[in-house]
Amino acid sequence: MACNVNCYNVASGSSSSTSLPSLSTSESNVNLNYLPDEILEFIFTYLPPYGDLEHCSLVCKRWQAIVKNLVRRAKLNLEKGLSDFRLRWEIFNQQQSSATAGSIIAGRFAHSAVRQGNSMYVFGGGSSSDTTFNDLWRFDLTHMRWARPVATGTYPSPKGSASMVAWRDQLVLFGGWRYPSLHPPYQPWCLFDELHFYDLGKNRWLLRSSLSCPPPMAGHSATVHGDRMVVFGGYQIKDDVNVNSNDTWVLDLNEQRWYQPLFVGNTRPSPRYGQIQIELDKNHLIVVGGCGGANRVYTDAWLLDMSRDVWSWKVLAVRNKKFGAVHMWCNPGCKVNNFLVVVGPSPTMPQDFQMMKHHRVPMAGGRGPPPNQNYPLQNQLRIPDRRAADGPLGGLAPLRLGGAAAAPGGARAGGLAPGEQYLANRRVILNQNMQQAQQFMHNNNVNNNNNNINYQPRSGRLIDLHAPTLPRPLNPPPPAAIPPAPVPADGDIDAAQRLQRNLALRCRDNEPRLPKRFDELYEDPFRMAAFNVHTRSRSASRDHSERIRRMEEKMNAIRNSRRSAPAIAAAAAAAPAAEPQAAAALRAPSPKRLRCNVQSLFVCDISKILQSNDTDPGLDWVEYRNFGVLNGAPDRLILSSLIAGNGELILFGGVHKETLTDITHHVSNSIHFLSVPRDII
Repeated sequence: MACNVNCYNVASGSSSSTSLPSLSTSESNVNLNYLPDEILEFIFTYLPPYGDLEHCSLVCKRWQAIVKNLVRRAKLNLEKGLSDFRLRWEIFNQQQSSATAGSIIAGRFAHSAVRQGNSMYVFGGGSSSDTTFNDLWRFDLTHMRWARPVATGTYPSPKGSASMVAWRDQLVLFGGWRYPSLHPPYQPWCLFDELHFYDLGKNRWLLRSSLSCPPPMAGHSATVHGDRMVVFGGYQIKDDVNVNSNDTWVLDLNEQRWYQPLFVGNTRPSPRYGQIQIELDKNHLIVVGGCGGANRVYTDAWLLDMSRDVWSWKVLAVRNKKFGAVHMWCNPGCKVNNFLVVVGPSPTMPQDFQMMKHHRVPMAGGRGPPPNQNYPLQNQLRIPDRRAADGPLGGLAPLRLGGAAAAPGGARAGGLAPGEQYLANRRVILNQNMQQAQQFMHNNNVNNNNNNINYQPRSGRLIDLHAPTLPRPLNPPPPAAIPPAPVPADGDIDAAQRLQRNLALRCRDNEPRLPKRFDELYEDPFRMAAFNVHTRSRSASRDHSERIRRMEEKMNAIRNSRRSAPAIAAAAAAAPAAEPQAAAALRAPSPKRLRCNVQSLFVCDISKILQSNDTDPGLDWVEYRNFGVLNGAPDRLILSSLIAGNGELILFGGVHKETLTDITHHVSNSIHFLSVPRDII
């Protein structure tokens, strides 16, 4: 039966009922004080580690000691789970929990989030329709529900990528950007230098403006050190020009004034935005990652020493970079005791449609495939050959997928070493293509048909370079014995050419000497392969663009089907039994495919940065397992928020990166909790 424990609040004298797991017993009432401390601690792990545990700690001294030990153990287990990657993801389904509450936050990205006490506060951010918010939401971590406080005062402007920190019983909001207005069109993005304070007790916004303040900025980072807020970097507007910044600004929270500190020397981080800034202690902070513009993504780390009147920057050594995060400018991170935790994509994890095989072309030598290997469609496909335009085949030469190619003029290269055999056959093929090109250019000049130039791919078998040539039979069949083939239409010729190229590319897995190029048009055999690519015609470019467009539509359809798979599966489960075929058609994709492009976990040890005996302080990325992908990992999102809770991490919001180029973005409003698996007694 379910046991309800009355938790008495010693301070206020009121009581609240907390539901605990059911215990199987024959008695009508159970006294939990008869249970050992280990069993009580295990029961308390099923409670949210926030308000309910605080209430339980007020029952008696024994429960207070058990709750204190539980909180300490939860922190140690989280650190141990981060170092061993023994964690799990859990998603909060707010549609079911908010059915009675009636409050559901809209999906958003580039928002600001901070935890204060037993609540998580979220402000602003971008939406799926190119708009920004200026609303403030509170998520009750004890009862797991959203609420929007009814605030008074001067509201901030709708914006995203603003910094929000908690100081005492207030929230400090600064900076941000806003989407341009649609009327009039072609307006630039708007940056803000607004400074707002939100009083949590009075639910009131207060705007603070001063004469000396930083320029309008967004994408900056901020941390609180005592009674001062330190702001670094960001995307700013200086002299009507948008630039990246590496300036440092300090806000005195008591006096509410801005100032810039003095620094020793010119050593400082490069201008950047979107970096991760975490507090080490009252006089030290570190800045990790960031973006300085196109193709300038940083993975370095810097230490700011604020212990003296004149501050100083120091670059930190980053060790084990192959296990570290690479895109730290659009992915969130937070501090958990002695660890820096970053959530983002893994650079070494294979993605969909990714080619993992690369080849180089050696100069000579090596061995080809077996000479008696059978190929499909052997000696059955004919392609147009300009060398035989006047021959009995009517311009169609057989595409030989097996056998050896004979050199023209009866030349043979028998009895040669493998390396010499390869070079000899290569020279023969180059001479054939040179003669073909000269004859083709001569025919074009004679017929004055330069507007319809259509180079043909090289004919022959790719393994002929390494196979020894066979002697010509003594009595070869006369040419007239081969029946003439009808001249195919243009569509058949194009299909034959495509099939030839596809077959040639397939057999290249057994041929390491040839370059992996998709354009085999002959132009100059002695030029570099990187520059020996023929220019596409306009019609070919249009066909290529059309194929790319169709492939993009197909990939977008696959992504949309994956995102709608949970809803489709729920509809299939709710379908009546009379429609088994319809329910079978609404099956979710396989779990193996759903694990592609998910969030990975990266952990960095920062415990050695402030050690006095360490001559080379730095960061140490922890070696991950399974590319950092944990059980129940969410889909890949960017511009989300990650904050530290009591023995857990909380990930909220974000936008799917694959949909940034679409008209409507796929924005998330889900909450994911990262915690240690519960121990079993």
